[in-house]
Amino acid sequence: MPNIAKVLKDEMARIARREANTVVAPARKPAAGLKRTAADLKRKVAALEKEVRSLQRTVAGLRPASPAADTAADKARLTAKGMRSLRRKLRLSGQEFAQLVGVTGQAVYAWEKGNGPLKVRAKTRAAVLAIRGIGAREAKRRLAAMNDAPKPAKAMARRKAGKPKGRTRAAASKTSA
Repeated sequence: MPNIAKVLKDEMARIARREANTVVAPARKPAAGLKRTAADLKRKVAALEKEVRSLQRTVAGLRPASPAADTAADKARLTAKGMRSLRRKLRLSGQEFAQLVGVTGQAVYAWEKGNGPLKVRAKTRAAVLAIRGIGAREAKRRLAAMNDAPKPAKAMARRKAGKPKGRTRAAASKTSA
């Protein structure tokens, strides 16, 4: 009798395993495929991270000491002699050149009187470099356009406020005294 019980028990286990396999089998293939895909993606991510680290080291070595020092405007050399020759090439007076660049006539005078490299503001440097490539006709045209432009209302109001209306300054000073 003990043999029949053991055989019956083994048979029931075998049938249960077979039924379980039929239920689980459709999910096995996709699960195995997903495991392979995940392992492949992990390898790819590791390789890409390694490449990014390598590129970051390369870029860090290429970076200049200061990012602004790389622009062409900073590399351009402005000298007193160059300013004199540029003004003469454009056939402009010192005052006209100053107006075109956006500085005072005194600044242009100081630049031309000096010698060697000039230290000017970035805005002024950009303006000088912008007019380096133009000719005398274009410079005159730009000056004419600047002079034809309407004056700012603020400046006009200041001029009017400085002059008393209706009486002269002499009359105004006599009445206040």
